[in-house]
Amino acid sequence: MQVLFRTDASVAIGSGHLMRCLTLAQALRQAGHQVYFACRQHPGHLLPLLTDLGFTTFTLPLLANPPQQGYQAWLGCSEAEDASALVACLDQTPATTVQSPKMFDWLVVDHYGLGAIFCQALRSRCRAVLQIDDLANRQYDCDVLLDQNLVPDFASRYQTLLPDHCQPLLGPRFALLRPEFAGFDPIQRQFHTAFNSHSPARVLVFFGGSDEQNFTTLAINALQQLQESHWLADIVIGQANPHRLLLQQLCAQDRRLTLLVQTPGMAGLMAAADLMIGAGGATHWERACLGLPAIVVALADNQQATTQYLASLGACIDLGSADQLSAGQLAQATATLLNDVTLRARMSAAAQQLVPEGGGVPHLLQLLQQSTTTRTT
Repeated sequence: MQVLFRTDASVAIGSGHLMRCLTLAQALRQAGHQVYFACRQHPGHLLPLLTDLGFTTFTLPLLANPPQQGYQAWLGCSEAEDASALVACLDQTPATTVQSPKMFDWLVVDHYGLGAIFCQALRSRCRAVLQIDDLANRQYDCDVLLDQNLVPDFASRYQTLLPDHCQPLLGPRFALLRPEFAGFDPIQRQFHTAFNSHSPARVLVFFGGSDEQNFTTLAINALQQLQESHWLADIVIGQANPHRLLLQQLCAQDRRLTLLVQTPGMAGLMAAADLMIGAGGATHWERACLGLPAIVVALADNQQATTQYLASLGACIDLGSADQLSAGQLAQATATLLNDVTLRARMSAAAQQLVPEGGGVPHLLQLLQQSTTTRTT
């Protein structure tokens, strides 16, 4: 198969959309398929990462006067303009580079700024469309829609938004887990009894790939407010984090803090942690896979419903919107959870019920391959 991904990463968007696409892309390539990426050159884009991993990439330029509001600002243009730019980019690929196919078997779209208008315009360049989304806020023109999130109405909220022929894949059983999580052996967590044990409690802090508003520093301040000193924290950031220098300085000044940048070992860090502090989004399902208790704040409106619902199931603690959070509130919640090993064990058990072992990538890969075979026979 020939598969084209249209997604973006940036300081404003973060890296989550691109990273979950990368999970599927690597599985497709491992199965012998050809994979391409098309991304716009937003500040904080991750095109070099894709190139380093050996993917053919198509770079969409920035407009001189991009939209300033909503998800069109994240896109950097209108849907129609994005479609025109992508088609032109595909048609103008220099002969010295790997040629793009005239027709892709699948177009995979993972972008809040793209919907039916974009996909309809690209129908002449692809045989089928997979859209990855979690908003359910616009019309879609796709053959398969994947939403790995869990909210009370997750089974019905796309009913009026999809074409009749579209196959919806809904809920965390379709979560796009990276191989390091999908292949991780289930563990029976032995939580430290926090500050009273001989081994320090381990805390993992991660607010996404960019963390433009620097909630990582707020979390560090909260940890440093804890009266007890028997803890260690791994502070994880992406390479696009604009506050990297400050965080390096903060971690260098406190021997309990270890800073890791764009680490490939998140599964190991989660497996070793007693507690995680961070944002919602795709990380929910990675935490759940490993049964890691978490204090979660929403960095964006679209993270709130899922975080609230998971908290109601006992799988995490929801501290609400990040822009309303203080270091003192976070310190209090952290101390409470670290000191209650029974609560953490219950939270771990509840989280592990949410995501099936192996995640949703094998099922999705099989579906894409079977659909392509059916269309060509």
